[in-house]
Amino acid sequence: MADISQNANSGGYVASLVVKKTGGVLFGLTGYNSSGSAQFIQVHDANILPADAAVPVLTFTVATVANFSIDFGIKGRKFTKGIVVCNSSTGPTKTIGSADTFIDAQYS
Repeated sequence: MADISQNANSGGYVASLVVKKTGGVLFGLTGYNSSGSAQFIQVHDANILPADAAVPVLTFTVATVANFSIDFGIKGRKFTKGIVVCNSSTGPTKTIGSADTFIDAQYS
C-alpha cells in the first residue's frame, strides 16, 4: 500500500499553522516551545485560524523551552473541517500567543 501521509512544517517559529484546509486525519504532531514560559498547544477542527475565544478539539500544556509531541497512532484522529494547530496562553479557549513555536504535523 502506498504511503498517503503528508507533512506540514512551520519552517520557523510561528504562533499557528494551518496543517490542512479540508477535512483529514492527523497522525502526529511534534514541535518546540522556545518561549520563556509554559504555553498550551491547541488543535482546532477548522480550515483557517479561528478567532480568539474559540474552543479547541484538544489542548495540552508544554513546559518552557521544551519539545512536545503527540501520536494518534496508525488510524489517526479525524477532523471534518480542517486541521489548525496554534499556541495559546489559555487552555480551554484560544488566546493566541507569540511566534515562538516550531510545529511539524503528519496528516492525510
